[in-house]
Amino acid sequence: QRQDITSVEEAEAFKRLMVEQNYTQEQLGDMVGKARTTVSDILTINRLPQAIRDECRGDRQITRQTLIAISRKKQERGMVTAYNTYRLKQQKVKVKGSRQKTDPNDHAASLDIAQKTGMKIDNLDTVAWTDDEREIYRVTLDDLKNKIDRFINKPSTMLA
Repeated sequence: QRQDITSVEEAEAFKRLMVEQNYTQEQLGDMVGKARTTVSDILTINRLPQAIRDECRGDRQITRQTLIAISRKKQERGMVTAYNTYRLKQQKVKVKGSRQKTDPNDHAASLDIAQKTGMKIDNLDTVAWTDDEREIYRVTLDDLKNKIDRFINKPSTMLA
């Protein structure tokens, strides 16, 4: 009866009603004023891994359509990858919206970026990558490694 429920809460409530009251999707749709196909779409959200549902249960920013699209992936791994991709995009939008000029000598900010990049690399799901995609990624990371090596080995300039 709450008006402000999240999509995850709605999907879980629909499932609970179907189980407890033995409703069909059509009966449930009639009861809540939604088409059977809409009820079916909402119910697919329950396929999401528990960790994703828990994270989204209180999140009013993620849309129902986004959750439905993620839940339609065939395997849990695909759902997790799609969800992580969505979250990364959201973080980029937030960063772009709040980005300020950084001091080029801000070592803490540079270190933070390097650590976050390492974590993103650790969380990549490369199972579905083609050989060409792997090679492009390898070359890009190899180039970055060379830049890092040049930076680390660069002699420091001392003020005289």
